[in-house]
Amino acid sequence: MNLVLIETSGNQAFIFATNKLRENVGASELTSQVGTNFVLDAVCQCGGRVPDHPQDPSSYAEIGNTNPVEIILAVSGKALLLVNNQKQGRELVQQITLRALKEAPGLEVCGAVGNDEFDVNDETSDTLHQKIRDIHERLQKTRSRLTGAAARFPRLPIVAECASSGLPAARMPNCQDRLPDEEQTSPYSAQTFAKLRARDFWEERRDKTLQRHSSSAKLPAATTELEGLGYDWLGIVHADGNGLGKVFLDFNKRIQSESNGNPLSARDYITKLRAFSLALNDCTEKAFCESLGVLRPRQGFTPIVPLVLGGDDLTVVCDGRQALQFTKRFLDEFERATREHEGIRPIMPNGVTSCAGVAIVKPHFPFFAGYQLAEELLKSAKREKPCSAIDYHILYDASGPDLERIRRELTVDQGRTVLVARPYITSETGPPNRTWSKLADRIQAVRQTDDEGRRLLPTRMLHDLRESLFLGREAAESRLELVRNRYSELDRLLVNQRLYWNEGERYVTGLLDAIDTSEFWRAQL
Repeated sequence: MNLVLIETSGNQAFIFATNKLRENVGASELTSQVGTNFVLDAVCQCGGRVPDHPQDPSSYAEIGNTNPVEIILAVSGKALLLVNNQKQGRELVQQITLRALKEAPGLEVCGAVGNDEFDVNDETSDTLHQKIRDIHERLQKTRSRLTGAAARFPRLPIVAECASSGLPAARMPNCQDRLPDEEQTSPYSAQTFAKLRARDFWEERRDKTLQRHSSSAKLPAATTELEGLGYDWLGIVHADGNGLGKVFLDFNKRIQSESNGNPLSARDYITKLRAFSLALNDCTEKAFCESLGVLRPRQGFTPIVPLVLGGDDLTVVCDGRQALQFTKRFLDEFERATREHEGIRPIMPNGVTSCAGVAIVKPHFPFFAGYQLAEELLKSAKREKPCSAIDYHILYDASGPDLERIRRELTVDQGRTVLVARPYITSETGPPNRTWSKLADRIQAVRQTDDEGRRLLPTRMLHDLRESLFLGREAAESRLELVRNRYSELDRLLVNQRLYWNEGERYVTGLLDAIDTSEFWRAQL
């Protein structure tokens, strides 16, 4: 027997290659299909048995006389198989990669077949774990010898340019492509048409996910529908689980720790790996569906469009004024779901934490640039691992979504004073002044009104305090002293009666976060 590994790469570049959401969702669907539908169809053609219920780990047939191919994993963008011999493995790789070239042009898909033959029924979990590591290394070496996907689309001899992707155009659109009338007169590339064709499959998978988790939410098909519903800000949310790469690297040690010292077989390893991987996907989908309840619908539509939903990854576009409440709920639900799931609890008893970056932008802001900002914000939030954390930014100008520059402009006093306290920890285990509940309390103080609906902290006074922050720490503290005795609610914005608190070699304030975020804080839970 031999292992076979199929994996996509460059997923983000493929999915977010253009600013058109209808292509983004189609690209996301194609990435998912490579590791699922493409693999399952190829296994069937080789005489293998595929699961009737792919979400159920017990429905996967073991390799044997009547089943020449065992599916260990078949998830979005990745599949791990067990075959009888190398020839069969090469045939599977050929079928899947050839289909990807035809149906998902531009997506990088690579496969590898293990050199070592073995009998899974005679191996221990240790040896199988090492073989899986070896085939991942083999795949990396194979991938490094391949030219990039861009080399498949030469520009010489001179050809017409795709109106969407900039790649060589393949043909003019027709009515079946369902493009707007104003876009029917321009040529498009094979990659663009492939993404457009996959939209229907994406909608079908999205609806099945909602149905599987008993959600009755009706979601729009594109951000243009969000604009049509009157949403003036869009939130791009990118979330990812913490520490799962290390979990898979040490997977054998983790399953051994629950075996009370008894040696585990390779079959035990496969069963637990499959259950863990499917459980992660199930928890992500469940957390997403549970979090939809905090979004207030308009005209029957829940204002969110999922782009990536699988494994431990989430990328969505939603109403910008409700993006933070959705993200906080998603992180909480994901952590709770993984803590309670029987497929994850034995491996990670405390559940899986995750982090998120949220870029809040205007509807016509270039989507790819907004996604890049969300990705940078996610990396910033990841600095708070192993805690769940959120970093966010509200982009009022179009000067460029460079997070490093943005945060540099929010420091004064030669970098010793920082005007934002982000990222925020969603639990109470982080720094006491940078928890989500503390941010909520500060925002509540900013939004608090009297019986007649007037703000207890006048907007003009807060604006003056905000301006003083950029003059330096001493100037801001002096401005505070002028008004502090007149407004008792200010105490909720302070730490030890001051605007700033000390964190190592720098001073930090939460006032700017509270003021700027208050208009994007609807019905927080």
